[in-house]
Amino acid sequence: MEQTSQICIVGGGPAGLVLALKLAKSGVDVTVLEANKSYERSFRGESIQPDTVGIFHELGIADAINEHGYMIFKELEVWERDSKRLNMNYTKMPYQHKFMIDVPQPVFLNALAEKLAQYPNAKLIRGAAFDGVIEKDDTVIGVTYREAGEKKSIHAKAIIAADGRYSRVREKAAIPYTKTPQERDVLWCKMPIPEGWDKHKYYILLNGAQHIILLPSYPDLYRTGVNIPKGGFAALKKEGLDGFYNLIDEVNAELGQHVRKHITSWKDLHVLDIFTTHAPLWGKDGLIMIGDAAHTLTPLLGQGVNIAIQDAMTLAPMLAQQVQSDKAVDTQFLRSYQSERQPQVDFVTQMQQRQEKMLCSDSKLMLSMRKAFYFILNRMPFIQNRILNQISYKRQRSLAMGKIS
Repeated sequence: MEQTSQICIVGGGPAGLVLALKLAKSGVDVTVLEANKSYERSFRGESIQPDTVGIFHELGIADAINEHGYMIFKELEVWERDSKRLNMNYTKMPYQHKFMIDVPQPVFLNALAEKLAQYPNAKLIRGAAFDGVIEKDDTVIGVTYREAGEKKSIHAKAIIAADGRYSRVREKAAIPYTKTPQERDVLWCKMPIPEGWDKHKYYILLNGAQHIILLPSYPDLYRTGVNIPKGGFAALKKEGLDGFYNLIDEVNAELGQHVRKHITSWKDLHVLDIFTTHAPLWGKDGLIMIGDAAHTLTPLLGQGVNIAIQDAMTLAPMLAQQVQSDKAVDTQFLRSYQSERQPQVDFVTQMQQRQEKMLCSDSKLMLSMRKAFYFILNRMPFIQNRILNQISYKRQRSLAMGKIS
């Protein structure tokens, strides 16, 4: 069965649906292929930056999120054992949308899907498993997929790969990229917020090269990330859960006792393989990659889903104009889009890499440098503001300056 659409997006996650909705609003015929039949799944990437909160308002899905409820992050604190190294306070920032929030991804994905369904020129096909790309004269002109056991195809002026860090579109289209494993993996779990701990603070707890990330998660949980050596999960399991508990104790004994009460099985823990990817060109003629498919980031500071959504917001008006003018979505167009997004992606990537080195090193020199860095940053709010303006408020700042219409 062959179909046509002006744009076909592979991947109905946050970036794919945001792009589809923006294109639909512009009158573009768009089809989204999503492998899962339902969004009622558990996600890690639920931390939403202030700029993305603003985008949700622009897209008209904020009411659905408000109706469900969410958690607000007002501060970020870094602690090393019993010493507070850094406090960053979002309440002082001069923007309409000041705070990071936590909301389950199914909530805003369903809100986006419901909004998309209001446009007759948009189609979301659930249970559509991507199979391969269709090429002609070195140009991607469509994709094949399977739905209910039947192989189908769709031809389009452009294919958008929004299928994440393990992108199959990227592999099938043979897009060159490099994958760089980081020095650690992360064990994720969820547990109730301990009594007396501030549910509106995002904590990073340190002890040498060992660290724990605590993200407030709606309605009253901590989404907890515990770093382990790269590929070290199998060895840790051989020690039993006591080995995991000891990792927590080394950083914060009070938290260790709390974890023992609520994490009682390996089934409560999920391993995240930490790596980054870099593609010199985010696609080829007829194909554009966005989000993690183009540039996988680490989990630090909750950037991945937010950068992906901003990719979509930047691409949408450019792509709508291109296809409505009946111009080819070729590498020249791709380069013009990538040049718009590359600076922010590079800034976040470089910042994350510096933080990865500081957090994962146990050398005396690096630990001293880390202590000095947090000491200086904690006493210089203007430097904090410069960092936050780049990673949390860049879009709102650009809107205020008239750089985004």
